Amino acid sequence: MMSEDTEVIKDQVSEEEMISEDKDSDDKTDYRTVIKEKLFIVWDKTSLLGESATLSRELTQKDQKLLERMFDVNIQTYKLSQTVILYGAAGVGKTTLLRNAMLAWADGNLYKQFTYVFYLSGREISQVKEKSFAQLISKNWPNTEGPIEQILSQPSSLLFIIDSFDELDFSFEEPEFALCKDYTQKHPVSFLISSLLRKVMLPESFLLVTTRTTSWKKLVPLLYKPHCVKLPGLCKYARMDYISNLLKDKTWAINVMDSIRKNERLFNMCHVCRMCQMICTCLKKQEEKGGNVATVCQNTTALFTCYVCSLFPQIVGSSITLPNETLLRNLCQAAVEGIWTMKHVLYQKNLRKHDLTTNEISVFLDAQVLQKDTEFENCYTFTYPYVQEFFAALFYLLRDNPGEKDYPCKPFQNLYLLLESNHSHDPHLEQMKCFLFGLLNKDRIRELEETFNITISVEIREELLTCLKALEIDDSLPSQLRFSDLLHCLYETQDEEFITEALSYFPKIAVKVNEEAQLHIYSFCLKHCRFLQTIKLTAMETLASMLNLYPTGETCSKDATVRITHYWQDLFSVLHTNESLREMHLCESSLDELLIKILNEELSHPRCKLQKLLLREVYFLNSCHDFSFLSSCHTLTHLDLRETRLGKNGLENLSKALKCQQCKLRVLRLESCGLDSDFCISLSEVLYRNESLVFLNLSTNNLSDDGVKWLCKALNPSCRLERLSLSNCGLTKDVCYDLSMALTKSKRLTHLCLTGNLLGDEGIEHLSGVLKHPQCTLQSLVLRNCDFTALGSEYLSIALLKNKNLIHLDLGYNTLRDSGIKILCRTLQEPTCSLQELELMGCVLTSDSCMDLVSALVNNSSLWSLDLGNNNLRNTGLQILCHALKDPRCHIQRLGLENCGLTPDCHEELLALFCKNQSLVHLNLLKNGLDYEAIRNLCTVLKSPMCKMEFLALDKKEIFRKKIKRCLSDVRINNPKLVIRPHCPNTESGYWWQYF
Repeated sequence: MMSEDTEVIKDQVSEEEMISEDKDSDDKTDYRTVIKEKLFIVWDKTSLLGESATLSRELTQKDQKLLERMFDVNIQTYKLSQTVILYGAAGVGKTTLLRNAMLAWADGNLYKQFTYVFYLSGREISQVKEKSFAQLISKNWPNTEGPIEQILSQPSSLLFIIDSFDELDFSFEEPEFALCKDYTQKHPVSFLISSLLRKVMLPESFLLVTTRTTSWKKLVPLLYKPHCVKLPGLCKYARMDYISNLLKDKTWAINVMDSIRKNERLFNMCHVCRMCQMICTCLKKQEEKGGNVATVCQNTTALFTCYVCSLFPQIVGSSITLPNETLLRNLCQAAVEGIWTMKHVLYQKNLRKHDLTTNEISVFLDAQVLQKDTEFENCYTFTYPYVQEFFAALFYLLRDNPGEKDYPCKPFQNLYLLLESNHSHDPHLEQMKCFLFGLLNKDRIRELEETFNITISVEIREELLTCLKALEIDDSLPSQLRFSDLLHCLYETQDEEFITEALSYFPKIAVKVNEEAQLHIYSFCLKHCRFLQTIKLTAMETLASMLNLYPTGETCSKDATVRITHYWQDLFSVLHTNESLREMHLCESSLDELLIKILNEELSHPRCKLQKLLLREVYFLNSCHDFSFLSSCHTLTHLDLRETRLGKNGLENLSKALKCQQCKLRVLRLESCGLDSDFCISLSEVLYRNESLVFLNLSTNNLSDDGVKWLCKALNPSCRLERLSLSNCGLTKDVCYDLSMALTKSKRLTHLCLTGNLLGDEGIEHLSGVLKHPQCTLQSLVLRNCDFTALGSEYLSIALLKNKNLIHLDLGYNTLRDSGIKILCRTLQEPTCSLQELELMGCVLTSDSCMDLVSALVNNSSLWSLDLGNNNLRNTGLQILCHALKDPRCHIQRLGLENCGLTPDCHEELLALFCKNQSLVHLNLLKNGLDYEAIRNLCTVLKSPMCKMEFLALDKKEIFRKKIKRCLSDVRINNPKLVIRPHCPNTESGYWWQYF
């Protein structure tokens, strides 16, 4: 029974709890009220600057949906997304959206799952030096005695919004052990934010971080499994509507839109409303002055030069003061360092660093190059992000005697690093790089010199060309990324002479055309190219798909058709304007009637010297196959149609062209083209009549025995075919007799690949019979994975005793076992055996077979290449093999031991081998259990210049370890002829069917 005192105490506790709850509720209400009041003040300031405050306060249905779904369950982890990155272009509306979200939360209409939402501005907290985290977030708290610690003790109900990560003036280089968990302790604010982002502090809380598109890759490594959401801005059609509304004259608006859309970069900039407004305003002024809008829109540098120069009008009575050259250079340096470091706010310390005083920057404030922050003191930004990039590019033209320095002091001064960057890995440098090239244009330089009353040196042109030449030598960059960036930059120059010289350093070029704007840029640049040797072109868009983006109308469609056709003609003109061009790839392309027509015209041009044409994975629209160029291009000797579905029409057209007497094709690759036995009938006629074809690859087509029997009829003494690959063609033992007969008749066939066909022992018996025939000319026979056993090995062994021509034999992935190898090794020991290369991968061998192999290796003077990969030889087998490899009578130069069950204990055998071996130069040790100690010990011998090894394949996970890297570095320095790689390249002799 409860006592009276207990009841009194209970009543008192209940009353205290109620008071506490009421106080807590009041605190929440007060906080929400303060948040709303602060937001209204911000919007009032914004509206004073001429922007609509009313529109900013509304949260659209689309935005509401976007915000609500940010913290949904992750479909990959099936857990709530605790960390969200909201990224988008500068000015696209990230801050406005989050302020709207804060207002909606304060009104109880959003994020009801969060008891408290805290908004932290990157620009504001960058100016705070040291605080506790509790102090940092209590800045908006109405009562300093509020229960901040109590709130932070329940982090799972808290959302922290960090707006503008890219404006945080922190390096985020703190080691994790130095981060803080205690939100009541004072620390530098950079430590606090880093601790919050890395989930060291308040790990159960939720995070929403915004950043620019150019900076989000810098943010991702700091966060734990973030969910990334992009704020896209205006879509293509919305941009067009917005531009149309900004320009009242509809006829002129159509012309302006057409000019802007032709410039991919300019049109992409317009997905931000403010940029749309700026561009349209600039173009209006240009038209009023009688300027040519189409010329200004031709490239982004022209438009921004026009805009920047308009900020400093040279008219009597203008209140705008011109900056002197030193002041201009200092601003440019501040701009370029900000671009490189992805920091776009000029704080007081940044101004001091670049010798800019508050009085001096008033010149740029008055001209609206810079703007002062309305919320936070001592913060300045460029009015538009592209204006900062423009002045950053101008820095390279205004540098003080750059040639006098032996090396750049800072990364942003290094032109090579800038040119080496690409838009995928370094998106923050992309536009600045384009502006730099655009500023090489003589008209742009003249405009800037007249505006700022300065003289700009053109030494930068030679500097850039020197860097481009060095860039070509370093071929480690992704090719399509590199050339897409390079051609965009070169286009900005609009300087034909410079483009020709710049591209002369690049004999190989790869580009992908996704839209008309890219086509325009690539065609403009490449038509001035004169020293190409190889071009890789992927045509993703056709004429029809490009025209679909234009408004309906006969005139508009006709004009666009003429223009696009002209672009394609300019692009394909490289085939006759580059006399050294020998190879063209049109892989993974969609080809329509227009492209096929242009391709045929260019290949028929008398100055076209093309030898190799690759049309892999090509889609011919509307069955527009036309191979008539085979008869008109007399230099074309190689055609690759791998994985291209030709269909009945395509195969008929191809056969017709191949039968033409003028066709000089020597190599034809038709792997995975959907061929069947019916095509073989037509192909056999081709082989009868064609006098040039020597290489034919029909692999991975369902030709069946019937189809190959037709081909065998064509393999007569007059047939010129030398190499034939029929791997994975659905063949059986029943076709082997016909193949045997064909091999006795053919006087030229030297290479035959039958990989992946179920020939069995019976089929091998037929083929072995022809190998004994003195008229058999085969030099290479590939029987990999042909389903035969030790019996088939016996048939081949007997044949090898009588065959003098066969030098390469591939028996890989057949169940030969140790017994089959024993029989084969008896033949290898015979002096009459002329075999030089033997592939025995995956033949179910053990260490027992190695004793037989030793006898063969010691007694065979011609065998120089042996691959035993994917056999369970183990250390015991290696030990036996090493006895032979160290014998001076052994001539093995290339040995494959991939995945042979070797362990670290084998390193002593390998050490002795590397010391005493006289012939082995190439060794594959991939997928074996060699550890750090084993590889470190091997390196002690490998680094000796006396070591004969020239190539060694080791596992990637081992050679990229830090400790191993140091050892391998010593090897490279002391024994530069030795190459160590995490892969083993195929040889042309061993894999001839994969080569031209």
